[in-house]
Amino acid sequence: MKNYHLSAHLRFATRREVEAVLAMGRDFEGADLAGLNLANLDLSGANLAGARLSGANLAGARLTGARLEWARLDGAEAAGAEFAHVAAEFAVFGLARLEGASFREAELRRANFVGVMAAGADFTGADLYYARFAAADLRGAGFAEANLQRAVFRAADLRGASLTATRGQAIFDRALRDR
Repeated sequence: MKNYHLSAHLRFATRREVEAVLAMGRDFEGADLAGLNLANLDLSGANLAGARLSGANLAGARLTGARLEWARLDGAEAAGAEFAHVAAEFAVFGLARLEGASFREAELRRANFVGVMAAGADFTGADLYYARFAAADLRGAGFAEANLQRAVFRAADLRGASLTATRGQAIFDRALRDR
């Protein structure tokens, strides 16, 4: 039996439509939320697997514990957003603004952070196995106790970043790091 989702493949045109679905539940699997202003919205625990949030304004939004597997957040404005404990394997954050965002204890295996601006972001305890951070601005970001096994930091700016007690062998190809 096929499991159908209320919001699957639907295009949401307004924040009000998103809030209506939040009132009924938190299932946005496969939904198109691209370009919407969702700033400061509480999406904690929402199912956003496969959702398209490209170019969305998620500044200050709370996505704690949300499902974001295969979601597209490329070009999103998510400064100060809370992504703690999210499940976001294979998620695409490319070119997103993530300054000061929190990814504490997040599952970010194979996630794409290419070209992100994430100065001061917190990845403490996150699982970043094989995540890609090419040309990313990660100045002052925190990676304490994170799993960096096979993570790729190609030409990333890691000056002032905390890499204490990390696990695994990461690739730092042409990355800018403190000496």
